[in-house]
Amino acid sequence: MQVAEPKHDKRAEQSGYPVHHIPQSLRDVPQWVCWKTVLRDGRETKAPVNSNTGEWAKTNDPSTWSDFETALEQYQCSNRLSGIGFVFTASDDFAGVDLDDCLDERGEFVWGRNIVDGLNTYTEISPSGLGVKLFLQGEKPAAAGCRKDGFGPLGIGKVEVYDQGRFFAVTGRLMDGFPEMVEDRQSDFQSMCDWLWPNNEPSPEPHKLTAELLRVNEQPKSRACLDVLQAMNVTDHNDGSHRMFAACCRCVEHDLNDHEALKTIRAYEQSAPFPIHWSDAKILTRIRDAENRCTRGSALTIAQGYAETLPSPVAVADLVDQHPRLRTPIIDGLLREGETMNVIAPPKAGKSWLVTDLALSIATGRAWLGAFPTRQGNVLLLDNELHAETSADRIPRVAEARDVRISDTRQSLFIDNLRGRLLDFEKLRAYFDQLAIGFFKVIIMDAFYRFLPKDTDENSNGNLTDIYNLIDQYADQLGCSFVLVHHASKGNQSGKSVTDVGAGAGSQSRATDTHLVLRQHQEPGCVVVDAAVRSWPPLEPRCLRWEFPVWQPDDYLDPADLKFERSNGRGRSQEHSKSQTPEWTAESFAKKFVTEKPEKMTLIRSKASKAGISQRIIKELQEEAEQQGLIYRWKSGANKPVSLANISQPEEVTA
Repeated sequence: MQVAEPKHDKRAEQSGYPVHHIPQSLRDVPQWVCWKTVLRDGRETKAPVNSNTGEWAKTNDPSTWSDFETALEQYQCSNRLSGIGFVFTASDDFAGVDLDDCLDERGEFVWGRNIVDGLNTYTEISPSGLGVKLFLQGEKPAAAGCRKDGFGPLGIGKVEVYDQGRFFAVTGRLMDGFPEMVEDRQSDFQSMCDWLWPNNEPSPEPHKLTAELLRVNEQPKSRACLDVLQAMNVTDHNDGSHRMFAACCRCVEHDLNDHEALKTIRAYEQSAPFPIHWSDAKILTRIRDAENRCTRGSALTIAQGYAETLPSPVAVADLVDQHPRLRTPIIDGLLREGETMNVIAPPKAGKSWLVTDLALSIATGRAWLGAFPTRQGNVLLLDNELHAETSADRIPRVAEARDVRISDTRQSLFIDNLRGRLLDFEKLRAYFDQLAIGFFKVIIMDAFYRFLPKDTDENSNGNLTDIYNLIDQYADQLGCSFVLVHHASKGNQSGKSVTDVGAGAGSQSRATDTHLVLRQHQEPGCVVVDAAVRSWPPLEPRCLRWEFPVWQPDDYLDPADLKFERSNGRGRSQEHSKSQTPEWTAESFAKKFVTEKPEKMTLIRSKASKAGISQRIIKELQEEAEQQGLIYRWKSGANKPVSLANISQPEEVTA
């Protein structure tokens, strides 16, 4: 069927409507209305207007709709109208997807690009400029809902899906790079709805859900608050906002953090449902309102405070049943969900470059340093040292070195340069309360010392223990892991255990799940990375070589060859000791360690290492000896270890 070319209306263009972008398939259907912005319950909303009469239109009454031309003309002739809109009905083939608050002020995606790419149909920018609307041919699955909240880094984004009974404001502001036609996307539409509203798991019974929500790590004040909520006698009005506000006030009075408050309210609503669904983001908004009306912690009594200190032992058998496996890994060998990790290194040793590489690795699901596989997830980098301009210069450099496109991280890697904003660990509570629960998999804080509250002594075990307890609360509240970047103590690090490396009190290394340290290697520009881990097998130390702007593994170096920081009083004795060390040559190396009998190269290198030769020198001596014909490589087949001998390998005789 031939489709007529869209008409070019100059008046429409002058009025702000790029009519030629609006698909003809939509314009041909007489399901158009005008709309204007009105205030309802103190909030702006779009109300449909009958293009023929100027009265209110109804999305379920075709007599209040018109054709496209009538709606456009009515909009152009009236200063009180805000735009035109299209009504979805059960009798047409069209469906719409609305993504709110998915664009930033520059029109770049903050979240939702995967949805738009997946549907790949006519997509236009919404009237606010901060959202997009998609028009497609398809039928919404019966199991799908109409709205899903909590998207984006702040949890304020939402997805709305309709195929009847609603209208979409139409702007004609086509999003670059997407089709100009309304495409048939039933299969992709189905997949998106299945992802948003999975229907393959049965809903738990209300009383079971209540028990599950508060069973694990339940706090006495949460139990006390839930008892108060269930005893409330508050009448609902319309959407239940009055009762919801009362519930939020009780949570504030019981000093529940946002995570605890959401769990408690969700448990409460199982026995006393609200008239409408309240998203986490909306509940958190009401909690902020409640904080302005109520005194936090006013409901707590001395008895309740004492109850929190009472023992609550659990049978080991029950503990094992409740936790049959370890937490999900984030960085294999180093970090799991909800855990904390220190990254300790000497000043000016490239810590920031290292953690930038780590952030990119997790955001893209790439192995960190080529050795530690990661689970892809969203990352927030809180940088308290670098200015925004410096970060904007550094991160693309690291990305390019790792063959990562910055555009591929738009929805998974976020940064907030906090330098000068005076946010310490305690003040960050309000900051973290605004983040969507579960959105970030890892939060990296660089540098640790700049987040310490005023008058905190980093050499005090008590002070640092309190800080790490607070970080654990944030991790539990947000459902994420924390990586804390810290500097090493001054002086010689080579003789210290891993847990003793790091400035400040020793409790910092024991308070975290992973204490990862970088120490200087004897080889210039190289470090040894090692870690004390809690839920993993012991880590084998590895050597890294600095190749701007990233650290690269160097397995030829010996991790045991740590740099010794000499003091003035010991310099002569060390130099004298060094002068007694024999100088190795290719000839002496070959004569000492290689014979006529072939021996595995790894064994020969091990012997040389035990003789006090570093792995770097061993490699150089071996290469030089091979070049001079002093030693030869013997190979016994594919995937077999290489051997060395001081005579060449005989050629195989074939029949």
